[in-house]
Amino acid sequence: DLNELMRCWENIHRTWVAEAHIRTILFREETRWPGYYFRADFPKIDEENWEVFVNTKYDPKTGEWEVFKRDIIRL
Repeated sequence: DLNELMRCWENIHRTWVAEAHIRTILFREETRWPGYYFRADFPKIDEENWEVFVNTKYDPKTGEWEVFKRDIIRL
């Protein structure tokens, strides 16, 4: 029924969100501690170079992901 179809779509969507999240974590070469994640290969917080937003785009036609930085605009 439609409810089960919606649940299937939610699981597919959650998988895409999880993949996008992992790609942003791997893109950032730093630790975001406390509270977010710790990378043993990059244990220091690098506010100078990484105080930015990291965004992802998925192109369904090619199946490729694009990961990029956006500056934080302070209001």
